[in-house]
Amino acid sequence: MPAPLSRPLAVLAALVSVVIWAVNYPATKIVYRELSPLAFTGWRIVLAAAFLIAEALVRRERLVPPPGARGLALVLALSGVGVYQWLYALGLASTSSFSAALLNSVSPLIAILLVVVFGWERMSPLAGAGSLVAWGGVALFVSSASGPDFGSTAGNLMCLGAATSWAVYNVASARASRLLSPLGTQLAAFGGGTVLVLAYTLPDMLRQDYGRLSPSTWAIAVLSTFLPLVVAFRLWLGAVRTLGVAQATSFGFLIPVLAGVASALLTGERFNAQKLASAAVILAGLALTRVARRPTSPAPAR
Repeated sequence: MPAPLSRPLAVLAALVSVVIWAVNYPATKIVYRELSPLAFTGWRIVLAAAFLIAEALVRRERLVPPPGARGLALVLALSGVGVYQWLYALGLASTSSFSAALLNSVSPLIAILLVVVFGWERMSPLAGAGSLVAWGGVALFVSSASGPDFGSTAGNLMCLGAATSWAVYNVASARASRLLSPLGTQLAAFGGGTVLVLAYTLPDMLRQDYGRLSPSTWAIAVLSTFLPLVVAFRLWLGAVRTLGVAQATSFGFLIPVLAGVASALLTGERFNAQKLASAAVILAGLALTRVARRPTSPAPAR
């Protein structure tokens, strides 16, 4: 099994991952102009899974998780791909790029709650205060969401569901480091997850008129498959294994900031005062939990 990344490299891996994921929000909205969200999701996951299987064959990595890791592999498949991609695709289609990125960024709060509930870490008073502030911002954002600047309430709630699913994946992937390599963890997620994704995306994949897609849409679709799902996924796993769940996922508070800038530049998204105020409250809470991330008990399994 590969050696863990050094701490500076793990921080760099986390930062590169969040940049890729942030830019992917407006890039995906551009693709949605010509390609249906579920058809796009289906092809992304199929192509990423094919790439990972080919890599595993070249590296002679086992394709099926060992018996002792199969229950955990199922959790990875559902939380990291199967359920997450459905919530992400339809949530993003029904809201703005920035709104989706902002609401998905609360996954560190959920990850912290999970590791605290399972007894792997304790929450400091400062982290608890930051969590309350951030959740207050989420409540303010969702309750006031109306119009194109915010997106639909249903879309925003689906993005919160995606954040929950991603938090579960991060916790599970940290536990999986004892049993699976980084590539093995990705294979576990995409192996079972792809089957579920195809179950709800295949009808749209078959109905899509591919002859009407522009070259730029094809190019963005390919990059949106390889960079977020293959490169960033692998880098992120390395960061989680070295930094731990709570600290690695706390870098996610950068995603909405970067996604907001990218959305303004690429899709012309607008930001009114109410939207910015809600976002500021959420990001302030997330930043507070980031400052407070000094574990007072043993860190989660790596």
